[in-house]
Amino acid sequence: MASMLVMGSVFLPGFVMDPLVSVLRERGLTAEWVAPAQVASAEAAAQAYVATARRLSATTAIAHSNAGNFVPAVAARSMVGRVVFLDAIVPPLTGGTWSVVPRRLRDSLLTRASHGLLPPWTKWWPEADVRALFPNDETFARVDASTPAVDASYLSSRVSAPADWSADLVCSYVAFGDTYADAAGVAASAGWPLQTLGLGHLGMLQSPTLVADAVLTS
Repeated sequence: MASMLVMGSVFLPGFVMDPLVSVLRERGLTAEWVAPAQVASAEAAAQAYVATARRLSATTAIAHSNAGNFVPAVAARSMVGRVVFLDAIVPPLTGGTWSVVPRRLRDSLLTRASHGLLPPWTKWWPEADVRALFPNDETFARVDASTPAVDASYLSSRVSAPADWSADLVCSYVAFGDTYADAAGVAASAGWPLQTLGLGHLGMLQSPTLVADAVLTS
């Protein structure tokens, strides 16, 4: 039976991946999400993803959003050989070292940090814009109340990978819109299977069945 590691972003509560995990399990797959909480560094986040991948003996990783940064580390330290980037960052295919968030976003967030903590992800943009990503008010309220205030030091973290980190992986990309248009472009240029679903950045909450279909056919 295939074992899937569903990698949630450090900026969101892991339970936003529950609907997708549930559908994958209904399809007879072993699936479990992990979303490192209250991490202060990229290495701490990487260790959490890798530990779960090893415990599950995962062969497939599904990485959402910021979790895409950690795919090279997971692939290098576990049995994962297939990766689906789910509206996520794609690390530079040439390897090297990069920041966990783009500089412009990092600078903006740091000006809003309070007592060493970043504002919760649901507070990064106007509420009306964020609310539109959720299927209903109840789900928005639950996620809004549970979204972690990540340590501001996390934004200074950098991630590294060798130039050949993706050479032995089977990779694909599922976009939920144009949030990560550049990453989707990298995937397309690399010849990876690419699907675009017009669901918004939290598409796994909007239509987990459609997302699961895309993951399994990409």
